[in-house]
Amino acid sequence: MKQHNLAFTRRSFLAGASAVVGAALVIPLRFEKALAQQTDAQRMPQSFIRIDTNGRVTFLLPTCEMGQGTHTGQTQILAEELGAEWSSIVVEMPKQPLPDYRIPFIGQMRSVGSFGIRYWHAPLRRAAAQAREMLTQAAAARLGVDSATLRSENGFIVHAGAGQRIPFGDLVEDAMALPVPENPTFRPDSERTLTGRAVPRLDTPAKITGRAVYSIDVQRDGMLYGAVRLAPVFSADVDSIDESSVSDMPGVVAVVRVPRGAVVVANSWWQAKQAADALNVTFTQTAADTLSTDEINSMLREALDRTDVPITTLRGNAAATLSSQGRIVEAEYSVPLLTHVSMEPINCTAESTEERTELWIGTQGHDVLRMTLERGLQVPAERLFINTTYLGGGFGRKTHGEIAHQAALASRAVGGRPVKVLWAREDDVQQGQYRQTMMCRFRAVLDDTGSITAMRIRLAGPQMGRAYGFDPERLAQVTGNLANFDPFSLSGLSDMRYVIPNFVVEHAVVDLPIPLCPWRSIAHSFNGFFFESFMDECAVAAGRDPLAFRRSHCTGQTRMLAVLDRVTEMSRWNEPAPDGIARGLAVVESYGSYVAQVVEARVGDGGIKVDQVHAAIDCGHAINPGQVETQIQGAVIDALGAALRQKVTIRDGRAEQSNFYDYPLLRIEEAPSVAVSIVEIGSPLGGVGEPGIPPLAPALANALFATSRQRVRSLPLSDHG
Repeated sequence: MKQHNLAFTRRSFLAGASAVVGAALVIPLRFEKALAQQTDAQRMPQSFIRIDTNGRVTFLLPTCEMGQGTHTGQTQILAEELGAEWSSIVVEMPKQPLPDYRIPFIGQMRSVGSFGIRYWHAPLRRAAAQAREMLTQAAAARLGVDSATLRSENGFIVHAGAGQRIPFGDLVEDAMALPVPENPTFRPDSERTLTGRAVPRLDTPAKITGRAVYSIDVQRDGMLYGAVRLAPVFSADVDSIDESSVSDMPGVVAVVRVPRGAVVVANSWWQAKQAADALNVTFTQTAADTLSTDEINSMLREALDRTDVPITTLRGNAAATLSSQGRIVEAEYSVPLLTHVSMEPINCTAESTEERTELWIGTQGHDVLRMTLERGLQVPAERLFINTTYLGGGFGRKTHGEIAHQAALASRAVGGRPVKVLWAREDDVQQGQYRQTMMCRFRAVLDDTGSITAMRIRLAGPQMGRAYGFDPERLAQVTGNLANFDPFSLSGLSDMRYVIPNFVVEHAVVDLPIPLCPWRSIAHSFNGFFFESFMDECAVAAGRDPLAFRRSHCTGQTRMLAVLDRVTEMSRWNEPAPDGIARGLAVVESYGSYVAQVVEARVGDGGIKVDQVHAAIDCGHAINPGQVETQIQGAVIDALGAALRQKVTIRDGRAEQSNFYDYPLLRIEEAPSVAVSIVEIGSPLGGVGEPGIPPLAPALANALFATSRQRVRSLPLSDHG
């Protein structure tokens, strides 16, 4: 890869960018040095805002739009600080995953972790303020007035006293000659009229009219189509392929060997799919050919009993967590494998030769695609170009790169012609990527007042982070944990916010021959269920109200108390529940936000029915409150479907489920009313897309206990009748 000159300066970047785009004011976005962990001279700008002489404002950011409104929120931040007309700002994404666009502490260009707003807010606002001050200074010089008498609004620099308005574009060339202010003055909060307001999404008109392009919509001249036939056992590969078995089928152009299977290329996808199903292919035998869910569960239970598991997290005295003094509360919990079932199936269009590879794909993981193609096809980064489309759902699944590798191989097999490889729903459910299955054992010691004095947690299951190149020992040092720390497994346990004097977390690692992938909210999705269910069990053992019990362990936890207070008001927790209704409570901190939920449910002959979910969130300052509300509502629906019925089970080394009939989504008539309240107490910005997931399952399980006295310790609830 071409090495960037470390003697880079901001001025040289502006000059270079201007040469590329014509006369334009270009301001790079920069992070605090503590976050970037590098000096400005060692770091190219990850992104920039650009103002052209025609007044058009463009911002280039390496975060994709997955339907959560990220680009709209980012545009609100930029427009308000700059004084631009927000709805006319153009949003672009880079076509190459170069080092410029990598999130420093992740080391990759990825759209994950609810970082879209909270991570980019400060650098975006700073760059906008810099541009505003430069345009204002240019206008002041032209008008011969003090810059303090000028305002920036709706794409103009305005001198109200003289009734003069100069468009941004007319000032660009003058502003380009000015130095970039290192410490610009931000607009005061009293002048913030755009952020904090519910505004329509920028992408909504295109989606309503059908103009929005998802990767499944991509059309290229001369395009062919590919369907996959993959090994049903995850660790298996191709033993032999008889290409002649489908060569005479209608439309078939080629059969292409890919990792773990084959792609059949044809003139239409249906022709390719019919041929892929008919293809005579045999797969290798593996040690996992007899693997089953029962065997996996036995491995996890054995891990819970190991005697050689190191302590990962320690607060206070480890010996106190094994004390027999006081009331002892113990419980074990488990969750199954889950898949993502994004609305848009997995697909990618590729045009690939030795000289150039171009992709059209809805992806969260641009650097994952780069690394996959570097390893699999020796494609250098400077020869890889990615056209990022809208994503029809991501949820972590679209961070992976196998589909890009398959499409590139298919394109090369037909001389570089464009090939769209599309997985059927069955392919993704049965040969895709999964949230890990986990078990967790708790032991708590309660004193005479019913307070938790000590807690020990043993988690059993995979370390998914290793698949992403995270070193558990290095991460332990960075996070202050003792050893063996994997945030993809332990987040929500090691960093839980309750005040418990003596606290131990251990992770008994169990490697599984199953491909793993982040699922919306990652480890918090199961650790929230584990921990908040156990807190309810402790409250029952202490003979205390679940809310009062939690509050008594929140000393100094202002944000947690604030969302608990708000959800108490919303749900009228302190009043008797309506007839036939039971309430359950949970509160979880994740991705820098705190969410408390109360589930109101009833149990009848038809099973459990959730009528209402009350959710209070502290995400700092809500840039777009309407979008915060819809994201929490969507998360509740997502989490409820998983808690009620969803699971992937393994038999003979392969997934048993295949489509929505046996991996059911929540039906519209099952969807509860979801009331959302945003708590703003001056907290730092937090994420929104994922934090609504973790509290739902434990709040539901706790409501079930309140109405039936049946304590559910494993999901989904359908397994318990």
